[in-house]
Amino acid sequence: MELHYYLPRADLREYVRAYYYFATPAASVQPLCAELGNIRILLDGDGELQMAGGAPLRITSTFLIGPTMSAYTMRANAGTRVFGIGIRPRGWVKLFSINAYEAADQVFDLTDVAQRVAGMELDAIRNSNHPEEMAAACDRYFTALLERRAQRRDIYPQAIENWLLNDQDLDIDRLMETIDVSRRQTDRLAKKYFGASPKLLQRKYRALRAADRIRQGEAPWICAAGPGFYDQSHFIKEFRRFIGVTPSQFLDNQAALLNVVRTKRGAEAFQLPLASL
Repeated sequence: MELHYYLPRADLREYVRAYYYFATPAASVQPLCAELGNIRILLDGDGELQMAGGAPLRITSTFLIGPTMSAYTMRANAGTRVFGIGIRPRGWVKLFSINAYEAADQVFDLTDVAQRVAGMELDAIRNSNHPEEMAAACDRYFTALLERRAQRRDIYPQAIENWLLNDQDLDIDRLMETIDVSRRQTDRLAKKYFGASPKLLQRKYRALRAADRIRQGEAPWICAAGPGFYDQSHFIKEFRRFIGVTPSQFLDNQAALLNVVRTKRGAEAFQLPLASL
């Protein structure tokens, strides 16, 4: 398995969090945890995505996945190579004029969303021999999208992002103390940019943080879980929903790709807020 990360150009990073190149020489079945939205460009091979509660979806040449609120499964056949692009919450509205809540747990053909702007640069990505060239083509593509949408204004709810990134417990009352709109408006903004209500985001990011603690060696489970879980069975249930495996399976390295991702990021000093992949 091969995985490499590349940073977008500095002025694009508030919309696009990272580019990544993935290749597998052998057939692979991997659980993927709940994550932010992604664009994935199939370079070689094929496979399927199994979203929670849905039928298997054949991987198309270029597709966009909305923010996922449950773990899902990727099946990649031998020789599959993918170039991926992580979309930050601000990017949903600015780049694609998409409400993240309407896109949550959905898969779209990118050309249906981005229209003709995507065509030339997507061809450049597929014809490139090196991931660095693919990243440069993506920079050009997102620059073109931003130029087309330069006159559009949006008010990004930075307070919600700060709340999700806070290293304290994800308490919704704490969020309401820092945001200057009503609880109903907060719910609407969270759905628009992050794909879910604050309550569901709270559950998702508690599980993601626990996965990081387990990877870093925290034990027993109560230390890795942190506050917010009623008991061990509640923690295991929530962990499995958002990470795709039980805590013990994760600890035993059965979620291989998730561990490779986190190790690779640490080695390459990538800080990707709100992201799991």
